[in-house]
Amino acid sequence: MKHLILITGLLALFTSNMQAGWFFSDPPPDLGPEYRAKIVSLEDRILEQHAVTTRWEIATGTLAVGCVLLFVIGTALGAKTRQHYDGTTRMGRTVPTTAPAAPNGARHHLGEAGPPDRHSTLAA
Repeated sequence: MKHLILITGLLALFTSNMQAGWFFSDPPPDLGPEYRAKIVSLEDRILEQHAVTTRWEIATGTLAVGCVLLFVIGTALGAKTRQHYDGTTRMGRTVPTTAPAAPNGARHHLGEAGPPDRHSTLAA
């Protein structure tokens, strides 16, 4: 690693200064009115494309903000609905499921495998 840093440093010291970019160091020669007209038409097209891109950026941003707003509203409504549902089930306001009574009149309780006189191994 030391050698790589040393070689890169030496190359940076002993190479001539290069100009980065495609532009000329001295002013470019005047190539005539047809080239100036081409440059002006290209600049106009770039400005039109920039305006269209700006409109698309605004439309996309508006759509994104709308989606986030709808997501937040939907989440809040879902949480409120869930909270209301949980509150009504705890108070016993929902319609209970009717389990058939056992032949001896006993009721089936939650958490039991079956009526008290039956074993889970005999049910299979």
